[in-house]
Amino acid sequence: MSDIILELRKQLDLKTTDQDDVLSSQPAACASEAAIAADEKLLGFRLPAVLRRVYREIGNGGFGPGYGLIGVSGGRPDDTGRTLAEIYANNMTVDHEDSSWSWPKGLVPICHWGCAIYSCVDCLTPGNPVRIFDPNVHEDSRTWDDALFDEASSLEQWLREWAEGGDLWVKSYGDDGVIAKALTKRESC
Repeated sequence: MSDIILELRKQLDLKTTDQDDVLSSQPAACASEAAIAADEKLLGFRLPAVLRRVYREIGNGGFGPGYGLIGVSGGRPDDTGRTLAEIYANNMTVDHEDSSWSWPKGLVPICHWGCAIYSCVDCLTPGNPVRIFDPNVHEDSRTWDDALFDEASSLEQWLREWAEGGDLWVKSYGDDGVIAKALTKRESC
């Protein structure tokens, strides 16, 4: 299997993000080990090794699927101006207006798709699977788990799919996408 960093660099020669047609972006400067370590201290756990490599060897966000990867401190934030550690910390807080709100420990938003939809890496599960969070499909009568969907069995697989030219949005939201199927199944119950 080829090196994921090389594959990502090849794809970056073709496009920076999936939104190149509406958003001019370049990868942020590479993250320092100190910046990564500081955010890991805030998170309370280590980021996956492949994500650490991406931030250190390609750039601290601003490239990749959707509107691009969200960086660690000093890197490219999401459209609300927050880094991945800041988004995670916000998600972990209690919502006093919604007692059913809870965010899974270790699930870190790393990519913004727009409309409050994020791809998130599970930093505490072996293999570091990727899940997509879409609050727009949440039903008030359910727990917030109904807004989380499996996207890839590992972070490396997710990155590799994008590097190979795959459309991760269509994979999730297309007619045969994971989320489309889940919502159809939910409606039939």
